[in-house]
Amino acid sequence: MALPPSYLGAFNNNLIRFFEELVESYPEEKSLSYALEVIQGTKKVNPKLILDLFYDNVYKTCHEWIEEENEDIIPYAKHKISNEYNEMSVALIIFDKYWTQMSENNQKVIWQYLKVLCVLCEKAKGLPPKGSIAK
Repeated sequence: MALPPSYLGAFNNNLIRFFEELVESYPEEKSLSYALEVIQGTKKVNPKLILDLFYDNVYKTCHEWIEEENEDIIPYAKHKISNEYNEMSVALIIFDKYWTQMSENNQKVIWQYLKVLCVLCEKAKGLPPKGSIAK
């Protein structure tokens, strides 16, 4: 009988799926393609690093906005993109450049991905649950 995947593995797999969907939706954003390649390579060498980058650059500041689906994340995304580049912050480009043009359904899908990633981040890092973030 196979063991269930770890929270770290589930987190990384979901993050990669999220980036794959972003790359498919926004092929003109080469930084998303590059970030996906880096994340996929890092998963093979140091999967915990991906979790730590997400925790430091997205979760710490944004998890409450994500839980509430609060668009106050947009000014943060603009600031983060213009002042600090890393593989996690590049995903915030969707809020800066595309959010207002996106269909409501696509926005819901993005919020759901981010909510799931936050819950998996909490579990993988052994943090106390913040409530019912993934509804």
